[in-house]
Amino acid sequence: MFGFTLRPSQEQAVRAVVEGRDTLAVLPTGSGKSAIYQVAGMLIGGLTLVVSPLIALQRDQLRSITGRNDASRPVRAAMLNSAQPVRDRRKTLDLLARGELDFLLMGPEQLANAETAAAVRTGARAVGLFCVDEAHLVSEWGQEFRPEYLRLVDAVTNLGSPPVLALTATASPPVQSDITRRLGMQTPEVVVGGFDRPNISLTMRYTEPASTEPQAVDDRCVDVLLQQETPALVYALTHARCEVLADRLRRNGLRAAAYHGGLSSGTRAGVQDAFFAGNLDVVVATSAFGLGVDKPDIRTVVHAGVPASIDDYYQEIGRAGRDGQPASAILVHDARTIRIPRSLAARTHLGESTLHRIVDAMENAGCEITVADLARAANVFAHSVNRVVNELVDMGIVQVRGFGHQRALEPRRQPYNSAELIGQLLKRDKRRQAILASRLDAARHYAETTRCRRAEMLAYFGETYTAPCGNCDNDHAPERTPTHRPVVVDGGAPVQHRLWGEGHLLSQDNHELLVYFSSVGYKHLTPSVLASGILQQA
Repeated sequence: MFGFTLRPSQEQAVRAVVEGRDTLAVLPTGSGKSAIYQVAGMLIGGLTLVVSPLIALQRDQLRSITGRNDASRPVRAAMLNSAQPVRDRRKTLDLLARGELDFLLMGPEQLANAETAAAVRTGARAVGLFCVDEAHLVSEWGQEFRPEYLRLVDAVTNLGSPPVLALTATASPPVQSDITRRLGMQTPEVVVGGFDRPNISLTMRYTEPASTEPQAVDDRCVDVLLQQETPALVYALTHARCEVLADRLRRNGLRAAAYHGGLSSGTRAGVQDAFFAGNLDVVVATSAFGLGVDKPDIRTVVHAGVPASIDDYYQEIGRAGRDGQPASAILVHDARTIRIPRSLAARTHLGESTLHRIVDAMENAGCEITVADLARAANVFAHSVNRVVNELVDMGIVQVRGFGHQRALEPRRQPYNSAELIGQLLKRDKRRQAILASRLDAARHYAETTRCRRAEMLAYFGETYTAPCGNCDNDHAPERTPTHRPVVVDGGAPVQHRLWGEGHLLSQDNHELLVYFSSVGYKHLTPSVLASGILQQA
């Protein structure tokens, strides 16, 4: 019907879903993740509901489905989102009611819309498959945590618990575990394809220490870009750095523009359209220029500073070389820039006084209260209230209706002891801060390693790789060429640490171990911890 020839990993995922198993498929960009839900959905029958985070992605997926239609059995697909005219929305809801859709694409917030949720639940065709695209957004350790995704597990239950299919190109073993847990997957099939993108060369460039930090990073980025092929993407850490660096590049003869969350939606759309049309050489962006960027001929991705995690870095460099041709990923490293992602992570810290004000305001409300009203009553910033609400939802203390700042909270579990609840929230916050710090440390370790960068990066994702790769700066430096081969156990071998408790060994060689601990995150350890018994196989 679609004319697909499935690869082994695709076929494994399709088979699991058709057999009724919840499935997580972690497959690299360009490997045909959408083919999995398209084939499985038609084999299962009923309505396939696809949760996709961006309207642009929904449009692309809709074109993909309808563009492969077989005249003898046309596939019926539509989308629902906040940007639709009322007439188009009503048409889609009518098709749902009559059972005349095979695929429905929507954002996660649509399932919080009472009208949409009721239409899906009461439509003439039951949901046969519930698919979550870009599923790393489900995880709080993913690239861009979306609180709306917390409620998908309830939506699945309300729709009769159909099989759940989660799709992503980026998920380390801890993120995989978080995705399956937050989606309530039962004994899931986890299909992991190779993370390696061999056509992308991996390089790090230090700045000149004599210059001030912003100037040093900008100088090195300009030098790098003037020597690299375009089109190119540059990822900067703040809005201000995007603007300054874009201006520097324009003064050096490159057609460059900034892209970040501080710009209007119209300006951002104009920059993206110009880049896709070939009217820009370089876009200097924050991580806001992310999902939905599918320009196949991007030749260079430069990072102006170490990002918050290797997960973020892998996702962003993966936008280069999607046409399979050689591309470059260059990390400009100045140790002084580490303070920026560290300070951004610290913004999510929940202090005890803040927690007291929020919990007290909830108790004083006595019943349902919106997030906006809770922020006003507690006199704390909305982002802090959102963090607490997300934690309380995850703990099963409250449930929410609606979305955005008008989400309404209502107690799910009462009574509760305020002091005990605040203690639990503080404990969860301490763990979160430790893991965020460990992810940043792992990214810095990647920047500063003298070993094969590809082996270093893939070990983070729990993938075996035989070094050297021959396509990174360290492998081209004879005096630093690694002689070891990391021993990596796919999925992570369980271990136990005297202090940090349970963990998973991701890689091991004669120089160091990489272990992920659920209590503190990623740790690079010396092999002596095994000999001393501090770390033991579980």
